[in-house]
Parts: sequence; C-alpha cells; structure tokens
Amino acid sequence: MHYSMQLYEQQHYYYQHTRQRNKMAPLQTLLCTIGITAAAAFSPAHIQHTQRTHSLSPLCSDKGGGSAIAAPKTKTVTTTVTKQKQKQEQKKKYQPSDPDTFKQEDFEDAPMFRLFLIGDEGYDQEHVVTRLVEIIEDCSEDNGAGYFKSAYQGGEAFIGKYPREIAETYAEQLIRSEPIIFMDVRDDKD
Repeated sequence: MHYSMQLYEQQHYYYQHTRQRNKMAPLQTLLCTIGITAAAAFSPAHIQHTQRTHSLSPLCSDKGGGSAIAAPKTKTVTTTVTKQKQKQEQKKKYQPSDPDTFKQEDFEDAPMFRLFLIGDEGYDQEHVVTRLVEIIEDCSEDNGAGYFKSAYQGGEAFIGKYPREIAETYAEQLIRSEPIIFMDVRDDKD
C-alpha cells in the first residue's frame, strides 16, 4: 500500500509540472523569437561591407567597352547674391591710462521685509536669546535679551529689516528650533 501511494504522488507531481510547462511553452517560444529577432536586427554582424573586386559586365568597365553616361544638354547657371555688410559700431578699446567712463546704471534695491519675534509665555529667555544670537548675524546677546523682553511685554518685538529671502530664512530657522520660537515676516510697505 505504501509503494502505491508513493507511485501515485510521483505521477501526480509529474502531471502537475508537465501541465504547467505546457501552459508556458507558447509564451516561452514567443519571447525567444522576439529576442532572437531583436538581436539579429541590431547586431553589428548583420551589416556586411562588401567591395567589388571585378566588374559585373564588360559594358560597365572603364577600359573602353560599352557606352558612356550621357552628359546633360542643359546648362546650369549658379548665381550668388551677396549682401552688403552693415557698418557696426566699434567699441572703443580702453587703455589702462584712460579714465573710467562707465555708465552708472540704476540698480533697484531689493524690497525689504520686517522680522518680528512673537511673544509667548512658554519661552525660556536663555534659549530664545541663544538661538537669536546663533541665527541672526547682527544680533548680540544684549539685543537678544531686549527683543525677548519687548516680545514678552508687548506681544511682539521688531528685530530688523532684511531682504525677503534672508528674513524668511531667519524666521524658518527659528521656527524649527526645539522648543519652537514663533516669528513673523511682514512686508515693509504694510
């Protein structure tokens, strides 16, 4: 009985695997065909350069036999049109001894934004002053302590006017501190 059970399992295993193999055969054949075709199409060995070592027929030889290629009976006239070059202003070359005669260009100042420290009762004075001094370039410890006291008493303290990118960078760095220090950036026109 044990032998017949083992034989049954072997036959069942063989049947299952050959059945799966038979299902996959068309797909495997298709993929192999596509791969071989692509390899043959893009292979550099597919392109062959052949050189002729002898003429195919005596009519095409250069040694006098056969007819020559007829010359066209119409003449081609080629004319070229040239445009006159426009005079260009030549820039004056300056010598080192020449005085500087540069035009003063009008540069527009970057719009300024005001940076404010927003007061909060949960602030630790030492932490706020330390972070202000670390992040804001022109802030001393005395100024930082003054900003902290103004924000604590009045709800906000004006720190300074900066270009937009700098003011936003300062505010973002202070807001990211742990614990958070609330900042506000306002347009100078407001």
